[in-house]
Amino acid sequence: MGILNRRRAAPTAPAAAGPPEPVWDFPRPLGAGARQAGEPWRLPDEPAISGIAADAVRVGALTVRAASLVGPAHRCAEPAQHRQDAYRLGRDQARRHLLVAVADGMSDSSRSHLGANVAVTALIGRLRADLARGAALDAPALFLDAARQMSGMAAQQQVTENDVRAAALAAVVPVEPAADGRRLVWAAWLADVGAWVRADTGWRRLIGDDKRGLDGDVLTEFLPFHPDRVRTAQLTLERGAVLALATDGIGDGFADGAAPWFAGRWADPPHIASFVADVGYDARGLLDDRTAVVIWCDR
Repeated sequence: MGILNRRRAAPTAPAAAGPPEPVWDFPRPLGAGARQAGEPWRLPDEPAISGIAADAVRVGALTVRAASLVGPAHRCAEPAQHRQDAYRLGRDQARRHLLVAVADGMSDSSRSHLGANVAVTALIGRLRADLARGAALDAPALFLDAARQMSGMAAQQQVTENDVRAAALAAVVPVEPAADGRRLVWAAWLADVGAWVRADTGWRRLIGDDKRGLDGDVLTEFLPFHPDRVRTAQLTLERGAVLALATDGIGDGFADGAAPWFAGRWADPPHIASFVADVGYDARGLLDDRTAVVIWCDR
């Protein structure tokens, strides 16, 4: 039969609507969850940084879980916003230290997701280089190097330095303890990216700014503008300690009453899938991106 003589197929009925998109139920440590947590995840208008990043590693006597998730306020908008938190893990060439960097891009900064990623990459790279050549750790020089790279990236993107702002933290953790079982952790930070040590019923803040007053979310120091304001500390970890390095998406949960829940969940290293779910916890009013790098010593 010739093509011109073929019968035209009968029109088909419209396809029935599929089942509703399944909703992942993140844990709810504080009871009521956020409305946004039940909404679909959406995409930014431009190619997106992944909404979830995670790692589960063993470095000498340290067990590490790390996860970063885009928060409900960013992922459920149309269009969505990028995950503005970032982290990097590394170790020095001699494999004696775990290196950690965590950054929190500022929500009112249009390319802060790029700034945060450049910052953590630069911090780890400079720490590796300094440790390799036996140089003393220099926090202002470290953060100045990150600031310069962020500024260079902003120029490449044809945006201003104001568009790539981020808070940041860097830490150097000895892989093995000293003879007395303790570890001395070197840490440097700007703003409210913080460090906590686990207690039986919660978490004790070691570094990072507490949020106080009505303007607690307003940062007055950040990269790439204020590398000279970086602060440093030597943190003493006892044998078996659990150290959490995290953005305020986790820190706010600690402060709002979820600290005992997290202390119970992270008493021992969980499976990475469980850890990702914990970092993605659902709580009313806590909608920011959230990132945690948790280190179990001697586990």
